Amino acid sequence: MNKYIEQLKQDGKLNKVLKDTQWQFTKKPYIISGPCSVESEEMIVYMAKKLKSLGVDALRGGAYKPCTYPITKTIGDNGWKEGLRETGLQHLKTAKEETGLPIVSEIMDVKQLTNLAMDTIDMIQIGTRNFQNYSLLDEIGQLDKNVLLKRGTWATIDEILGAVERLLVGGKARVAICLRGVVGAPSYRHVFPSIRWAPDIMMIPALKELCNIPIIYDPSHSTGYRNFVPAISLAAMAAGADGLAIESHPDPEYSISDPDQAITVATLKKIMEAI
Repeated sequence: MNKYIEQLKQDGKLNKVLKDTQWQFTKKPYIISGPCSVESEEMIVYMAKKLKSLGVDALRGGAYKPCTYPITKTIGDNGWKEGLRETGLQHLKTAKEETGLPIVSEIMDVKQLTNLAMDTIDMIQIGTRNFQNYSLLDEIGQLDKNVLLKRGTWATIDEILGAVERLLVGGKARVAICLRGVVGAPSYRHVFPSIRWAPDIMMIPALKELCNIPIIYDPSHSTGYRNFVPAISLAAMAAGADGLAIESHPDPEYSISDPDQAITVATLKKIMEAI
């Protein structure tokens, strides 16, 4: 154990609960995949069946979808307005009933924890924008649910551990950390404009030294570019990640959100075979 970690212990910043947590994913690698947003019942059920056939472990899909530019991203022929919301949850529930896949989906506010949401979502995703929304973390930490906590794009390792601890002190939630890229201005962004973040793969072994919390890596957001997703997926697994959260879509170029980073089912299959 290095001196810095020993100092964290002495300062009380490395809580025993972070090391003693026993909950882990049922298999490794644990693969979460699906579209950024639920666009229709037909699409999400189709994807669920395709992903189930590949051996994907959980279906992801945004029913509530916060957008950086809400005005320009709220128009859709199917009523999509930063997600289909309750209708999107119903579509996810249908996909779950038809395939048996567990559902991973974001909750942005405690008001969204409806009976439908609780019945549908098996792993509540806390998005990067809500990473330090302590009121939300306090409420979700009291639920008997699996939680996928996405790292804030600015967050230090201390802040990650603090957010996890806040969820765990509720006594019921089972938490996994999702690393999804951090603030940075890559020198290649002028060539690949969809790249918004810098991959944070080194955080995987760093966290593994400090806690026993499972780590999921998101190669989709951390690259922003579908051609880089396979390589970063392999790198994350080599660095010790417990699984991956990968955006997939039946026709990625026409995805209603984040089209540049979504991959096809065929590409996902190749990644799963490689890891």
